[in-house]
Amino acid sequence: MSLKMKNISFITGIVLLFLLLWGVASFADSPEGFSGFGKTTDISPDDSELVFSYFHGDDAALYTVPVDGGRAELLAEPEEGKSYLNPKYSPSGEKIAFIEQWEDEKGDEKRRFSQLRIFDRNSQTISQRVNTKGYVTEAVFSPDGKALFFLKAGVYKNYSPIASKRPHDFDIFRMDLQTGDTEQVTFEKAYSMSSLEVTPDGKQLMYRTYQDHDQLVFHSPEDESTTTMVPEGDFASKAPIISSPTLSPDGKNIVFTDVATKDENGTFIYEAFRMNRDTKKAEQLTSFYEHVTSPVFFHSEDKLMVTVDTNFARINPDYSYWKISAGGEERKRVEVKIPQ
Repeated sequence: MSLKMKNISFITGIVLLFLLLWGVASFADSPEGFSGFGKTTDISPDDSELVFSYFHGDDAALYTVPVDGGRAELLAEPEEGKSYLNPKYSPSGEKIAFIEQWEDEKGDEKRRFSQLRIFDRNSQTISQRVNTKGYVTEAVFSPDGKALFFLKAGVYKNYSPIASKRPHDFDIFRMDLQTGDTEQVTFEKAYSMSSLEVTPDGKQLMYRTYQDHDQLVFHSPEDESTTTMVPEGDFASKAPIISSPTLSPDGKNIVFTDVATKDENGTFIYEAFRMNRDTKKAEQLTSFYEHVTSPVFFHSEDKLMVTVDTNFARINPDYSYWKISAGGEERKRVEVKIPQ
């Protein structure tokens, strides 16, 4: 072999070795499983910041970003195999409640666990608040910041062999943040409960439940009275299929997502609807023609943040966050850069 051919062979070998090592390193650095934005967000009390989850290979950490977008900042990162989900700001903005979730295998069976935790922004520490046999799904602070209400399921199972396992037997609990004492507020053992919120005056709790059909419930812990509400609107599903309802800052309106139409495959397309609490009349607010979910009101501006999934009903979601006007006329995507 000539010297020239030997040099070419040597250089080619070096290039191939570099490409091989680069590929192995890239593969090693890439997390397996789902990576992307989480479904729910919350807005800081001064309307300056958004808190959300971001998944790195199935494990979700908490991040914050300015509401207009930009470079995200890592807030709290869990141990491997765990995720931090459903963050909620305290009224002062100094604390963020969230759910820590993980799975454990027992034989051939996977069991899912969760606990309620609180991140203190002043001390940069995380405290464990509730770790019981029940399954905690979400939490919300009282308007005075002295208590934390949360949803807890008694079981995590499937009632039908063709259904996937989900939390059931729900009730609402209240935790005193000074003493840590916890008391049960409702005794429903409801098949489903979600989207827990406290009315601005602190007198009632609102949540979504299912009893023959989707409905909103307003519960007064003081006298244990409840009232139910079913939105009236032009839903493609006929009976409303309510998702992620949220109260306006003045408590007069509720924004939720529901079925607005169907795509060419017959898949439901969810858009945001706005309902007046007095009239119960709901009008369509958005027209993304995608899956809209998890609306959140700004505190001082007449705007909302919504999550849009462009990969709905497929294996993994593709969430993005959008700021919209309260009337739905304007919308702008919040561009978020996750630090490496």
